[in-house]
Amino acid sequence: MKSAALTDQDYQRLSDTLARFAAQGAMSLEKLDGFFAALLCGPEQIKPVDCLPAIMGAAFDDDDAFNTPKAMEQFVRLLSGHWLDIAHTLQRGQAFQPWLDEDEHGQVHGNVWAEGFSEGMQLMHQDWGLLFDDEDAAPALAPIMALAFEHHPDPEMRPFLHGASAEQREAWLASISDSVASIYAFFAQLRADMAAAEAADEDE
Repeated sequence: MKSAALTDQDYQRLSDTLARFAAQGAMSLEKLDGFFAALLCGPEQIKPVDCLPAIMGAAFDDDDAFNTPKAMEQFVRLLSGHWLDIAHTLQRGQAFQPWLDEDEHGQVHGNVWAEGFSEGMQLMHQDWGLLFDDEDAAPALAPIMALAFEHHPDPEMRPFLHGASAEQREAWLASISDSVASIYAFFAQLRADMAAAEAADEDE
């Protein structure tokens, strides 16, 4: 039976829980969204529950992080619900809309989302090399990587040494949806081959 999509209240609860663990290195909802997008676009999909240490930071090993086992189960349910929301969007070929938080001035930057996407890529970095090496498909990564490395500590890693213009940032942000769709399509055959191989192994 298909799970129901998360409600606005569910997302608020998920965001609040992640924010509660922020001091322990947990991802924000924006970063989680980018992280999940990369995992779902990539060559081999990893279950959300297997990523809990990366998502929760030090809170993963904190026995006091949740008051009851039920509270922990609810948190995992919300994570899985968001994962499925993204998965269904990509599988149906619908436009992906990244979760981008506004700052105190009401402005959207997108760096945190892109950093989450970059972290997701690093879990399967060897397979992602296939995309980097593809001359036609690699440009889809450009806006995401530009946002991810815009404020990198090493100036040589930044796309613009003194920061991007407002116009450039708008262009990067506007490209995220198409980039995610292109990356998802690029790895589609590889995901299908892996799924077929896994099914064959189970039948033996």
